[in-house]
Amino acid sequence: MSVLGTGARASILPKNDLDQQDNSFGPSNVTEEQFNKITDAIVDMWQPLAQLHGAKLVAIKAWNDSTVNAYAEQSGNEWRVRMFGGLARRQEVTADGFALVVCHELGHHFGGYAYKDGHWASAEGEADYFATHVCARRIWGTSTEKNAQLAQNRQGLTNACDAVWKDQDERNLCYRTTDAGLSLARLLGALGGETMPSTESRDMNKVERTVTYHPRAQCRMDTYLHGALCPAKFDLKVIPGNPSAGAGRNTPEAEAEAGKYSCMEAANFQVGYRPRCWFKALNEAKFGDDDGDLLTRNWRNLW
Repeated sequence: MSVLGTGARASILPKNDLDQQDNSFGPSNVTEEQFNKITDAIVDMWQPLAQLHGAKLVAIKAWNDSTVNAYAEQSGNEWRVRMFGGLARRQEVTADGFALVVCHELGHHFGGYAYKDGHWASAEGEADYFATHVCARRIWGTSTEKNAQLAQNRQGLTNACDAVWKDQDERNLCYRTTDAGLSLARLLGALGGETMPSTESRDMNKVERTVTYHPRAQCRMDTYLHGALCPAKFDLKVIPGNPSAGAGRNTPEAEAEAGKYSCMEAANFQVGYRPRCWFKALNEAKFGDDDGDLLTRNWRNLW
């Protein structure tokens, strides 16, 4: 249970007034049927994993609510994801982009380290990373025909996907995942009034301490891409840094545990790690310097 008490929540977006732009009768990339089906299918997939941690996963779907956000909440042993039609109806959001929203909220529950300070929930950047590194792979990994079909009109990071993944099915999954991330990043850019995020750009900022709140849109786009490029296998039964395991949430030990199931520079990964625009490792990194990380120096022609 959260140290902040019952009712504490995490959200995919900062508080906003985009609900005033909602037109529930206008064109949308996501129908009400898809909204319900996508949410239920993903939550059902994670229900047995929640039970392993003594929790019940609950999806609260509010298609008629114009709120442009999504929430993860914990109250006792009830873990909730709260989805709103206002977000799903945004023109920037595709059906796959909406699926990543559900994945992001699950990431707050299951992603583990890094955590929000004094909170049960994974940090915003960590939930983004979980969405593409873990959740997208689980929900779309076996949809090889659909992934191949979508790859014909891909917008994502083709060169980097091809460099990391040698199997064509893996490449197609990477294309699909990065395209979904681009959909969400465009919504984030619209919310912040920022330059539209791009797969051709990178956020070159480097934080001195891990940022646990919502990073800027390009930083989040980078995180979606890094997650899709990480080949490390996540153990679905583990929540890295879960206090019940004794490591503590935001500790070097929790980071080392997370490193077993994700890409970390300290574990010699040269690509797919958490971007430095929001993440600052506690343990010594073996790669990177003040002149830029390896992805920038050695993969410039791919990014």
